[in-house]
Amino acid sequence: MRKTAVAFVLLMLVMALLPLSSAQFVSFTTNDEITLLRGDYSSGTIMLTNAGGFSFKVVSYQKFWVEDADGNKIPGFNLTIKPTIFTDWTSQKTYSVSYNISCASNVSGGTYTLYLRFLAYTADNSMYIVHATVPLHIIESALNFGVADAYVKERPGSSYALNGETIVVFSHVDNIGHSDVTVEASVSLSSNGKVYFFENRTLTMKPGDNLIRFEVPVGYDLPEGTYRLEYRIGYDGGSYRYSREIPVRFGVKLVGLSLQSDVVKLGEKNRAYLTLLSERTVGLNLTVETYRNGSLVSNTTTPVTVKGGTDVIEAELPTNVSGNLTSVIELTFDGRVIGSGKVSYKVQAPPVIRNVTYERVSDEEVLFKITMENPNYEEVQGEFGYRIVADGNILYKDSLQSVLKPGTNEVSLKFELPVGKVVEYEFTLSAMGETSTSKGELYLQPPAPPTTTTTTTTTTASNTTTTTPSGASGGLWIGLVIVAFLLLVAGAFYYTREGGKSKKRTRPKPKRRSPLGRFRRPKEPKFKENKELPKKK
Repeated sequence: MRKTAVAFVLLMLVMALLPLSSAQFVSFTTNDEITLLRGDYSSGTIMLTNAGGFSFKVVSYQKFWVEDADGNKIPGFNLTIKPTIFTDWTSQKTYSVSYNISCASNVSGGTYTLYLRFLAYTADNSMYIVHATVPLHIIESALNFGVADAYVKERPGSSYALNGETIVVFSHVDNIGHSDVTVEASVSLSSNGKVYFFENRTLTMKPGDNLIRFEVPVGYDLPEGTYRLEYRIGYDGGSYRYSREIPVRFGVKLVGLSLQSDVVKLGEKNRAYLTLLSERTVGLNLTVETYRNGSLVSNTTTPVTVKGGTDVIEAELPTNVSGNLTSVIELTFDGRVIGSGKVSYKVQAPPVIRNVTYERVSDEEVLFKITMENPNYEEVQGEFGYRIVADGNILYKDSLQSVLKPGTNEVSLKFELPVGKVVEYEFTLSAMGETSTSKGELYLQPPAPPTTTTTTTTTTASNTTTTTPSGASGGLWIGLVIVAFLLLVAGAFYYTREGGKSKKRTRPKPKRRSPLGRFRRPKEPKFKENKELPKKK
């Protein structure tokens, strides 16, 4: 080894003294390239191959330089390689050479050529000057920006986001330098010039690979539509921008609204059916506002839960008022309308008999007053009927067509009824497929019998003075008194048995015209209209 070193020193001295023109030029080849950040350094290995036909006993690294594309030498570079002496570098043999190269910060970016110069000696002491050329790329930016991408966190692969979900945007940044680099990174979500989300960060990029990641919340306050996602990274050496159009949906859509019945009776059940397509499970509020002639008659809000897939929700509709009703139905989430529609239906209220009163206008006549209520806002055709029965016999029975105006209607009927008997009455009102009935009974008290007066007759006998013998006159007077007493007793007895007895007044039996009993048509009923009926709207 010592002899080799001495020989090498002597060889170098000899070579230094020899003129350059006496040397033969040979090249080493390589497929490697070097990339270097200006103001930084780079280290690595290159593979050099003896591509010529010479086999060298000793090869020594001498120097380097850098040229641009025009062949101009560029200063500002430092290079060290290991090893610097190679032995037995035969033809087609490849050596691995480690390097460390640095560059001044004022060197412009571009592609240069690094030249390496070697002195090589063969076994017969022939000397050759060997050159190796390595492509050298000088870059001005320390960061290499990878391609950014975005996805929906809850449903990766989806082309749109739902309200309440999160959009993730990210990219990789490669710091090829050997020192930290500070960057500004930001992300925004906007639509029609309005920014709904913005975030900015100052980040440090370490040497090597760095991941930048933002999470963008898609709030429930965002209306459905298409939004622009903007992502940007910047520093003194350059910048990177990424943008993407992302549709936003709530995930619940009202696709159908139907009505159970468009005509119902007062108090009868009626419903609306909402058909929904949902991509999520979420709680909503179902609001039903019902109007009649523009006036609000009902307002209800009910919480409902919508599940994924196809859902059918029932909405109860009010039927406690009559008329033409319109219900506005809305599905909302936190005040946001998800879907809405309206249905119209008619509530019919059959007229009814509200009250029946009667009064006795004479010994045998009774006046009935029948009050009927029509709660509808239009006239209703109906049939009014009555039936009066006493002792199982129908006294009166009839029906007639009536037109009931909105509000209260009154009918007055006068009947001649038997006294001292229980009379049953029944009034009916048939309209709109319904019948209202009012039944009852009454009893006409017979008039009180006349008071019986007993008359006492006093007979005054005239005193006649007859002159008779005293014995005969006394006997005659006694006989007359006895006869008068007997007549008085007989008269009182007879009056008590016959004359003092009051005869009971009886009603003559009516002539029967049919097996059902006497039928006397009542006076034509009079309908008294209320002057304060509600006006038609």
